[in-house]
Amino acid sequence: MNLLKGITDFLSRWMFPQPNPQRVSQIAMVLLTLALGANGLEALRPQTYAPKLLPLEVAPVEQTVSQHTDISLARIERLKHNTKQQIERDRLPPDIEHHVPAAYQGQIVRSLPLAPGDRAIALTFDDGPGPYTAPILDILREQNIRASFFVLGRVLSTYPELLQRIVADGHILGNHTWSHPYLVKSHALANQEIEQTAELIYQYTRVRTQLFRPPGGFLNNALTPYAAAQNYAITLWSVDSSDYVLPREGIIERVVNGIHPGAIVLLHDGGGPRHHTVAALPVIIKQLREQGYEFVTVTELMERSQAAATRASESAHHIPVSQPPQ
Repeated sequence: MNLLKGITDFLSRWMFPQPNPQRVSQIAMVLLTLALGANGLEALRPQTYAPKLLPLEVAPVEQTVSQHTDISLARIERLKHNTKQQIERDRLPPDIEHHVPAAYQGQIVRSLPLAPGDRAIALTFDDGPGPYTAPILDILREQNIRASFFVLGRVLSTYPELLQRIVADGHILGNHTWSHPYLVKSHALANQEIEQTAELIYQYTRVRTQLFRPPGGFLNNALTPYAAAQNYAITLWSVDSSDYVLPREGIIERVVNGIHPGAIVLLHDGGGPRHHTVAALPVIIKQLREQGYEFVTVTELMERSQAAATRASESAHHIPVSQPPQ
């Protein structure tokens, strides 16, 4: 087509002083046809090529949707699983072991001998948690005292936040059975009463305790041998406040008159109305502190007692060297 344009330009300039563009173009086409022929002229036309599309292997729509759905669901499940694990790691504290010294595992403890001059005692509370646990915890926090709570499994689901507060405030937990039975004849029932409570304590607080107190202090049943076989310290008491029958003044008198170094004091935060116990507790603490007593947990009392026994044993085996006569 460049050749056609050249011929047209030539004719316009040299052969036609006043060219007619349409006529010049026609003459140029005639000359080219004569010179090249019809085929040659056709070859000068620009060629347009249609794109050649290759066939695609496309999976059925249902299959594609299914594959993408499976992948998406799998990713969502992995995300949920990872998120749940992270939440659990952030929410749950590490396990807390309320160990007792080896010398007291499987043993019955009522009172603990201490070193001369050590006037430590342990306040213990049974049958909770319950409605009176919170005010008792408030008093102990105000007085900066750590105590020991022997809890019942059957009430833990009703007061889980109180159980968790007991641990958060630094107190010690003990197992007091599931349903507070006085007579348990079979090993299987003893297992159920103790292990079901231990598992629920762990679920709510992550605490593993080695303290056990049989209901009523009764030892002639299947509970005590089962607990001893599991290395629990069978923790009784040497001072009974009788707060389950006495009014405020009677509770104070029973505790203050019966106290002694190494004493384990029995009180209650559950099992019935305990407003007399709540009212008596600040007075008991005040009067015993005035006598020089220190309040510790049962496990700390055991540790002090064991340390005192170790020192006494070492002193007994020490043979002084005789000095030669001067």
